[in-house]
Amino acid sequence: MDHQIANDGQVLLLTVKEAANLLRISRNLAYELVAQGRLPSIYLGRRILIPRHGLERWIVQEAGLPEPSPAVVSSAPQRH
Repeated sequence: MDHQIANDGQVLLLTVKEAANLLRISRNLAYELVAQGRLPSIYLGRRILIPRHGLERWIVQEAGLPEPSPAVVSSAPQRH
């Protein structure tokens, strides 16, 4: 599968199987969570993909951890 890579070198979209592997759950459970609307997902045609950022936020929420605050200062150089 061709993966779309973000600037930080991370894959932007995961297959359900890849997300299940990262979460250490079965593929069937991952599909159940998608069907229940509990796991963030997008549909591209017949394919179900899991946005990595959405998966990371879902883990934080499910664990009851505080949301990280957005960066105040951009790391990108500013042009004037």
